[in-house]
Parts: sequence; C-alpha cells; structure tokens
Amino acid sequence: MIEIGRESRLSTATRTTAGMLAGMSAILGVIWLARGLLGIPQYSVTILLAIFGLAFLGRILRTEVHSGLGRAIASVLGNLVIAFVTIIIATGFLVWVASLQSDVFPSMISSQVPSLVIAAIATGLGAYALQKSGLAQRRDSPFMVNEGRALAMQGTKLTVKQDTVGMPINRRGHTIGAVLLGEVSTSFKTPMGMVSSILPGPVTTVGVPFQGKTLSSDEAVKLTGKTPNQLNEESRSRAEDLDVGRIRIRDGCMGDRWKIGPLIFDWDGGGEHHPRERWLAKGVGNTYITTNGKRATAKWNGSSLSVDDKMMKLTVGSDSFSYSPTEVKTTSPHHTLQVSQDKITLDTRKFTLKVAGDSVILRREDKTRTTESKTLANDLRSLLTETVKKQVRDVIEGDPIDLGEMFTTTEEVLAKHD
Repeated sequence: MIEIGRESRLSTATRTTAGMLAGMSAILGVIWLARGLLGIPQYSVTILLAIFGLAFLGRILRTEVHSGLGRAIASVLGNLVIAFVTIIIATGFLVWVASLQSDVFPSMISSQVPSLVIAAIATGLGAYALQKSGLAQRRDSPFMVNEGRALAMQGTKLTVKQDTVGMPINRRGHTIGAVLLGEVSTSFKTPMGMVSSILPGPVTTVGVPFQGKTLSSDEAVKLTGKTPNQLNEESRSRAEDLDVGRIRIRDGCMGDRWKIGPLIFDWDGGGEHHPRERWLAKGVGNTYITTNGKRATAKWNGSSLSVDDKMMKLTVGSDSFSYSPTEVKTTSPHHTLQVSQDKITLDTRKFTLKVAGDSVILRREDKTRTTESKTLANDLRSLLTETVKKQVRDVIEGDPIDLGEMFTTTEEVLAKHD
C-alpha cells in the first residue's frame, strides 16, 4: 500500500531524533561560549567533542535508507560532506571566538581541520560520482488507485473517475505527490452551490494523499503497456514540467516544514497533515486545481474558479459571476448586472438602469430619466433579483446567460409604469 504524504514510523523517529541531537549540540555550543562565566573552562575539550559528535550523529541519522542500496550510500556520503563542512566552519568560528576571549582553542581539535577538508573533498567527489553513475537513482513502484476513490479538504473534493495507475513523485527522499494516468473529477462546495470540473489525465498531484495498491512489474505492463522504469521516467518528466519551484525543507524536532514553490506543507511527528497543508493537481495543458482548505482556485476547459469562505468568482467561457456577502454580480460581453442589499445596477449596450430605494434611473443614449416610484422600484428589484439568480445557475451549469428574456421582461416592467 502506498499513501502519498506519509512516512514510516522509523523514518519519522530518526528525523525527530536527528532534530533533538542538533538542538542538544546547539545548547552545548552556548554552554561552551559561556564556559568562563560558568567556571568550567577545564571541560572545554570535552564539551567541544560532544558538540561536534552530536552534530555529526544527527546529520548521519538523516540518511535515506528505504530507497535502495545505491540511494542509501549516496545519502550517507552526502550527509558526511555536510557534517564535515559544518564542523570545519564551526571550528573556524569557535577559534575566532576563543581569540576574542583571550583564550586558546584546543589544538587537538583545530589540528584536524586539514584532514576534515580532505575528507570532505573526497567524500563529495564520491557522492557526485555515485549520483552520476545512476546507481543512486530512486526507482518507484507504480500503484493502482481504485475507481471512485475520493479525497476531500473542506469544500474541495477530488475523485478518480476509473481505476487508474499512479507513479509517486519524490523529492529529498520523501513522497510528495503522484502522477495519475487517468482523469480526476473535482467538485467545489461554494456559497452559490456545487461547481464541478474535470482534469484530463495524466494528472500530476502534489500533497494530495492518494492511496493505492503497489503493482508488480507484470501488472504495470498489462495495465499500461509500459514497464515501471518507463512510467518512472515519464512521471519524473511531468513532475519537472509542473514547475512547483525549488523545495526548501526546514527541519525541526516535530517534523519538517516544506516550501515547494508557492506551496507550503507542514507535517508533524506522526506524519499527519496540519491545517496549513495544500493540494495541487495539474491536468493536461493549463488545467489545474489548488486548495489549502480555505481558498481554492481552479482552471479547466475554458473555465476558472476562485472561492473561499466569503467570496467566489466563476468564469465559464465569456460569462461569469462573482459573489460576496453583500453583492452578486453577473457579466457577459453584452451586460453587467449587480445586485446588492441597497442598490441594483443593470448596464447593457442599450441602456443603464439603476434602482436605489424608491428611485429608478434609466439612462439611454439620447436621454436620462429619473422616476420616484416605490411600486416600480419594488417590481424591478424583484425581477432583477430573480434574474441574477437564474444567470448564476446558468453559469454554474455551463449554459450561456439568456439575455433575451432579461431585456424583454425588464422593458415590460418599465413600460407598465411608464
């Protein structure tokens, strides 16, 4: 079973331990800086060895061991390089601090710097060679996501339309997403009703915790006509095309906080998502959806949507509407209708009509007329309120806004009170 966004308990435990060791090393560093005030200068060497030892061990514990032998060796070498460089820089800094304190830095430690430099260079070259050889390349297994599998975050729901094969996307040893070969349907719960969309496959996802059964090589070939290696190469290419930006990971004793381009992910020690999680799903072309549970944006098949707790805007072709707690606005190439609590404005190529209180202002090309009539204002308010509701439904359902009926009924009401 593969689940995007989750890690094994062992992996989480080692990362947590590594963070704790780094924290302990930093605390000991502060103690060493204040050794004179604390009256423990005789323990200077012991404290320094503990500082570097804890930092070194913490770095090694970040080794990735669950992605094959080649990947594990490359990870060890990379972490060794980081550990060596960190110790070299820290030693130089502490030597400088000791000189400011009119103290002598222990020579048994500073004398090892040349050896550490050589070790860092040699280890770095080894890691580079291993990476270029392809032995450290991570090979992922395809997995099957069953038809109807649905995931929801607040008002956004993603559903797999039919049984489809997926390939994990990995960064820095973590599975952060997947490429699903089939299409994915999306529904959004909005203040004006449900809005649905389709993302044609293949769909590249980041942060969406899909689950699936791992497939064997033979099963993958039977279902897709491609080997796992071919699927792996294609998914890697699509993940790069997603252009989510550089991945930055801030380590801490409670887990990792990742920034991937504009997206932020935050996992705690148990591998669970925090409320700040974000989903990104990108289909063929420029179709996509992204949500953080509070705000969702999407683009598909000539349509676009932006929605949060209080506001939304939906565009379908050349028609659109926007909503806020105080106003609903519909727009087409030939009209704009705004309905708020205290005012209604209808702007067309033929005329502009404003209703505010008992006042009705009708502006045509040749003249402007103002009428004070409670009955006329109420009739227009009732008519245009129902009209804007119908136009909103038309946009949600993907139907063109019917302007003919709006013009006819509006003219009839105006003529009735003329």
